[in-house]
Amino acid sequence: MERHQRALLTAAADVLARDPDSTMADVAQAANLTRATLYRHFNNRQTLLKAIQAEALTRASETLIACRLDDGDALEVLRRVVTALGKHGMRFRIILMKAADASPRFLRQRDQVLAPVVDVVKRGQREGDIRDDLAPEWIVTAMAALLIAAVRAASATKQTDTDVSDLIFRTLVGGIAAKASKGDS
Repeated sequence: MERHQRALLTAAADVLARDPDSTMADVAQAANLTRATLYRHFNNRQTLLKAIQAEALTRASETLIACRLDDGDALEVLRRVVTALGKHGMRFRIILMKAADASPRFLRQRDQVLAPVVDVVKRGQREGDIRDDLAPEWIVTAMAALLIAAVRAASATKQTDTDVSDLIFRTLVGGIAAKASKGDS
């Protein structure tokens, strides 16, 4: 049962990232399961999208742990975070395209996941790498907004994940770095 649900979530994220208008039948087919199996796990498209959203938040949390948030100066860490989250952003594009960032519940959950990044920003401010006249929570919100904007515009920009991550990082650091050239190389 768990195996089917995992396969369905993986297939749904992939199928819907490529084509947000894909049907539940398309998802079932991509998972090599029947529509009946899909509907046993997810009553409707909305339930499936909520499950993908929960999966995206779980993956983001795991990704942040893998980014070694205590290793290196704050700007180095933010570069790793932007790069890693940017790669996952495309996989969960359907969630971002459907304006999940407008949901107060999603925003609360996202803020919980990103709380360790707020601590990184605070450290950067104490160490003089990041401007201290901006609230750390605002900086992380701006970073998340840039990531979301990049994912939403991805089909129009035709840039690689690396190019997009670099652009996001340079845009963010240009606004928050205590010294404009530091970390911008």
